[in-house]
Amino acid sequence: MENNGNIILNQVFPDGSSFKIKEILPLYIYSDGPQTLIKQGDSNLYWTSIDLSLNIIVNNRFKDTDIYYDNGRIGLGRFPLFNYKVDVQIPKDTLMTAFHIGDGSFGFSMGNGTTQGFVPEIIGIGSDENDTGLYLVGIAGNDISSNIPLIILDGRNSFGQKLTNRPVLGVTSGNYNEYSMLLDSFGNLNIEKNVLASDMIINGLSLLEIIADLQKQINELKT
Repeated sequence: MENNGNIILNQVFPDGSSFKIKEILPLYIYSDGPQTLIKQGDSNLYWTSIDLSLNIIVNNRFKDTDIYYDNGRIGLGRFPLFNYKVDVQIPKDTLMTAFHIGDGSFGFSMGNGTTQGFVPEIIGIGSDENDTGLYLVGIAGNDISSNIPLIILDGRNSFGQKLTNRPVLGVTSGNYNEYSMLLDSFGNLNIEKNVLASDMIINGLSLLEIIADLQKQINELKT
């Protein structure tokens, strides 16, 4: 009977006040159904073989889950679409968070922000008033001069072209349909009509102060 080189066991035996480990190569005797018998000296050892083909992925889907896998891509709720590496299914007309990093109460979340249609929503919640809700940071790779802004907000149409039919950026507080400030696609900044000139600060001066100073200079030039 030949040795089976695929089976190596460690034998532990006392040696004075310590123990030693010795690798042994047992003799393979026979296999009877799910049981295998090997023999080492006068001792026999049986074990039940395990079928490692568990079929945990069936038709690109992890068994008994809604997790899909395809060539290094993951889909949650559906087979991953297009070339997305991670694709999460979120239904239309459903207020739902799809992705969260945090402790459940505070953190960063992404999902659909409306029950009517689909509004891609990003939410940041800080733990207290000493923490910002959402912190966007752009870090330059080096100190070389460049005309490219470090952080860019880009509003464009579905063809990747210049937007012409709606504003690019709106600023509001608590009301999705009313904006304190709108920036259109032509670079015009529109301020809410009830905002006073004295409340608009530019380089540390209110717009009212700037206008008054300009008017004074104009008057001096006239005289």
